[in-house]
Amino acid sequence: MVNRNGNNNGHGSANGVHKDTAVVARNGNGHKPDAAIVSEHDLLWDGLSPTVTQALAQPIDPDLVSQRKGRGGRSFDYLEGHAVIDQANHIFGYGGWGYELAGDVTLRRIETVNPQTGEVKVEQGYSAPVRVTVAGALPRTDVGVHPVAEDTFDGHDTAMKGAVTDGLKRAFRSFGVQFGNGFYGDQPQVGNQPQPQRVPAPANGNSGQAQSNGKSPVRQAQSLPSTGSGDRRNESQEEMLRRRLFEIAAEQGLDEDQVRTAVVDRTGKSIDDLTAAELGPLVEAAANKLRQMKQAQAA
Repeated sequence: MVNRNGNNNGHGSANGVHKDTAVVARNGNGHKPDAAIVSEHDLLWDGLSPTVTQALAQPIDPDLVSQRKGRGGRSFDYLEGHAVIDQANHIFGYGGWGYELAGDVTLRRIETVNPQTGEVKVEQGYSAPVRVTVAGALPRTDVGVHPVAEDTFDGHDTAMKGAVTDGLKRAFRSFGVQFGNGFYGDQPQVGNQPQPQRVPAPANGNSGQAQSNGKSPVRQAQSLPSTGSGDRRNESQEEMLRRRLFEIAAEQGLDEDQVRTAVVDRTGKSIDDLTAAELGPLVEAAANKLRQMKQAQAA
């Protein structure tokens, strides 16, 4: 059974507990990410493209944010389910993400006793584990919950769908501010949040130096010492960046032909036709990936 409207299908067993763990919820265009895309953690590149990471680092659009009243009469910012789906389609692409149930949607009952009257109050709600998959990133899983407002079929149906939607939102929040992660805890509301400053990842893996000298990826790549021979004083900016990209790839065990193929696959252009503005993000992404590999080997 496949749902194509962004929500769980809401079907349950006779006791109100959903057991059909084979149900898969799809993204906005009705497809999960292609398996070849999801598993394509290319050796050369960082998992998420620079375009995606730059979009994730931007402040969230205040027009996407809704508010609700909460404890103590305070107002809390949150994202509605449709806003999260729209954000995912906008940032990752219609075919670049998907979600599915990671287990049973479970009906939970909680009994509380009034200490003064002894009256027992029974509350019901559903919990739903949801796994989000984005092309180029590891899967993210979280659990959503939603109370049953009315003990009717429609009441349970609404609560089940609400639990899946809540799980979807909670799984996406690990991608940061664009998916409402700043709304959790005692952080300021969206209107008062400072604009985040994105520090480019250094090409040589020295994050402390990058933060202190404030160099851009292009300038950072230019300042790197060369490993080859010959006089490079007359190199253009593009030549320096191409050379640095080949050097990073060599450290990962890739030869020049593999790099050229990877660049064409990623950009649709030959590496010789790319401008410095186009080469800079590629060098940055490759350096990020190399740094991650070294950190994983050292762990």
